[in-house]
Amino acid sequence: MANNRTSFWDFLGTTQDDSAFSTLEHAIELAGEIISRDPISHVKKISINNTTYYVKIYHRNGKGLRHYLGRGRIRGEWENLLYFQQLDIPTPRLVAYGQRCKYGQFNLGALITEELKSADLASLAKTKPSLFRNSDWLNRVTDQCADYTKRLHDQGFIHWDLKWRNILVSNDAQPQVYFFDCPLGRKHYSWLRQRGITKDLACLDKIGSKVLSRTQRLNFYKSYQGVDRLNSGHKQYIMQILDFFANENNH
Repeated sequence: MANNRTSFWDFLGTTQDDSAFSTLEHAIELAGEIISRDPISHVKKISINNTTYYVKIYHRNGKGLRHYLGRGRIRGEWENLLYFQQLDIPTPRLVAYGQRCKYGQFNLGALITEELKSADLASLAKTKPSLFRNSDWLNRVTDQCADYTKRLHDQGFIHWDLKWRNILVSNDAQPQVYFFDCPLGRKHYSWLRQRGITKDLACLDKIGSKVLSRTQRLNFYKSYQGVDRLNSGHKQYIMQILDFFANENNH
């Protein structure tokens, strides 16, 4: 009887990772704590030899027709993490990734990353608001977020979900920022490029407007643009960013 399954698995890990994650089947079968779940995937937290990993397992390629058409979410996620690394944008260490197809259609997939001693920006805003009153800490975080966002946009890459929850910050006095969880991002060269850039910046400012002062938000934008002073064109564009979601809801 013909085997109608095909598998792809890329293992990037170390000798320590090999026994657990050398194959897709090993990664999926490992027992762990399920920390999140949605209709197409779930995430397990697994500790091995004092190292913690996150195993994200996809049961579907995407929502609706996306399950059958186009690049799937898991492929988008691993391709974008690898692309971030090409641009020297820090990410969690990617240990392994891949998927299995049946009759030419997505069947199952997994992506494994090593845990960072970090927290996402949205959680920090709730649990450690004092950090955002530390100007040295905040300036380091702001400048890195602006730099990494600008690197993506200069390449025509739109994140499409650049929210605070998708930005990690290390638990250090001199914080390191990491980008992750970007399954929908891709390069655009059409009219979508400018709209996407505006949306990315509006996503960042959505929580920023509730946590940061006006001056702190302007400092982020000046860092993003690489300028010390804002001109009239910058100010007009800032108004487009501020109005983005209001205008989108009116359409």
